[in-house]
Amino acid sequence: MKAMSTPARLLATLGVAFSLSAPLIAGTEESSTAAPAPAASRFHLLTKLEVSDKYLTPRGMIVQNEGVTIQPLVLGMIDLYDNPGAFLSDITLVGGVWCDYATEGIPEGLGPDSSDTNFIEIDPIFGVSLGLGKNFKLDVTYTAFAMQILDIGTSHHLETKLSYDDTDLLGAFALHPYLLFWKELDGKATAAANFGVDESYYFEVGIAPGVKLGSVKLEAPIRVVLPASDFYGETFADSSTVGLYEVGLKATIPISMPEGYGFWNAYIGVRYMDFVDDNLKHLANGGGFGPVTDDTAQVYAGISVFF
Repeated sequence: MKAMSTPARLLATLGVAFSLSAPLIAGTEESSTAAPAPAASRFHLLTKLEVSDKYLTPRGMIVQNEGVTIQPLVLGMIDLYDNPGAFLSDITLVGGVWCDYATEGIPEGLGPDSSDTNFIEIDPIFGVSLGLGKNFKLDVTYTAFAMQILDIGTSHHLETKLSYDDTDLLGAFALHPYLLFWKELDGKATAAANFGVDESYYFEVGIAPGVKLGSVKLEAPIRVVLPASDFYGETFADSSTVGLYEVGLKATIPISMPEGYGFWNAYIGVRYMDFVDDNLKHLANGGGFGPVTDDTAQVYAGISVFF
């Protein structure tokens, strides 16, 4: 069986079942020919619209917990290279933008006369995805968090993620493990910036086991953030080896659409974060000036479309 290309594997990750086959054109009695399959597009588009009860970052920052937060994502992908069976099996360029909009406003600045805004953040995204052999994937992604609130400004980061598809080994019980390294290049991505903490980094390890129940895909992602000693700073306490734990449950179901309108999915999920680092507990809610927070949970739902 031919190995799937990068966009096809992304589609499978989104929980969309699909098949590729050449259409058969019936001719007259004199001649009957099979029309060649059209060349697969090397450009793909992923759009997603998600709503949740709070804006909660992967690093444990509760940016907004009043009203509803709305987060659209648009990603374009260009499949530059595809060579199944080779060590470097594919190369895909990725670029896009992610935004956060809240129904309850937050002040744009720190001054007493600053007006509120519902437009919280806009983040450009640029990266490359490399298929390594049959089962490994290496993603290197640049992001910038352009905050529109509280005079926070923009921070810049680089994420490197190595993931392994262990389906061949474990079948339906595959864990899909990954290791991630996340580095702040310029500016802080946490409220530790309020206390003069400089750029730092963290590691993350996680798994994303899943199972299909009919047309519904259930996933139970688990991850652990392992920050450097100065990532959250040591303003309130000594740093901890573990920053936070997260467990979640997500259900995805495909939405049937006419041919040519893309592959649609609806999903709903919940995630729970347990904050381990005492500095994170102080920073998570209110940026170091709010209540100490030991843990939090988020409920979210959305629709994704892949072309």
